[in-house]
Amino acid sequence: MNVIERMKQVLTDFPRLRELPVAEDMHIDFTVDNAENYGLSSIGDRMVKKDICGNQTRCNDMILYAVVSNVNDADRLANSALLLELGYYLEGLRGLPVTATIGETELAGKIASISAANGMAYTISEDGQHMKYQLQLKVIYTLESEE
Repeated sequence: MNVIERMKQVLTDFPRLRELPVAEDMHIDFTVDNAENYGLSSIGDRMVKKDICGNQTRCNDMILYAVVSNVNDADRLANSALLLELGYYLEGLRGLPVTATIGETELAGKIASISAANGMAYTISEDGQHMKYQLQLKVIYTLESEE
């Protein structure tokens, strides 16, 4: 499972996210503005360092978009609290396995850390009933060389 697939699983396994009414499964690189749904977008992956043995430390930046009801202050407070709780949950996760195919080589590794930042209201739907929130995620993971 690559880092994007693993993060989709991690996010859909978050207990509080499963409590909310969601129109569909979590999307990749896509959200619907007028429905209860979520989307995960990977906005870049880069190597942070490579050791003498060829092991890599990589960083994948992602954005989680959540479109949820915002009819009143109670809804908006609940939405912000959910993003806060999700950040705490993600920061506690370590060691989840990931793979990456680089060239023709599949490398195995694990997630070293996940951080969440800048959780904020992003846009409001035309009907004013839904708000799109975004949460920026940084996933640091390692890949072990086959050498």
